[in-house]
Amino acid sequence: MSIPTDPTQQPQNSAPEQQPQAPQYAAPQQPQAPQYAAPQQPQAPQYAAPQPPQYAAPQQPYAAVQQKPTNTLSIIALISAFVLPFVVPVVLGHISLSQIKKTGEGGRGLALAAVILGYVEIALWLLFIIAMIALVAIAATTSSYSSF
Repeated sequence: MSIPTDPTQQPQNSAPEQQPQAPQYAAPQQPQAPQYAAPQQPQAPQYAAPQPPQYAAPQQPYAAVQQKPTNTLSIIALISAFVLPFVVPVVLGHISLSQIKKTGEGGRGLALAAVILGYVEIALWLLFIIAMIALVAIAATTSSYSSF
């Protein structure tokens, strides 16, 4: 057997020595940062404009209410209660009330107001006349000369 001079060379007939192998570890990997989505803008809730309530159409259209024409004489009676002597509104008011009763026209309130105002005027005139008569009677009974 020859002794090898070169230490790196091994004899051919000798079996290679098996050395225990160190366990193979993977290289440590750097932790990856979690992937987040871009922040979204909060959106305001979408509201619909309020809708007016829907009503069912009436089955039959309503008949138009026709106003009765106003009795012209009742208008004249009311105006005369402020302008003419007290007898005129009373007479015109009673005539217009009878016309309204026969024809069914409007203006009954105007005619009543004219009659009431006419009677109030008559009452005031009667009080005025009575007061004037009383004053004249008192003046006639007293002497106008007084003695000092």
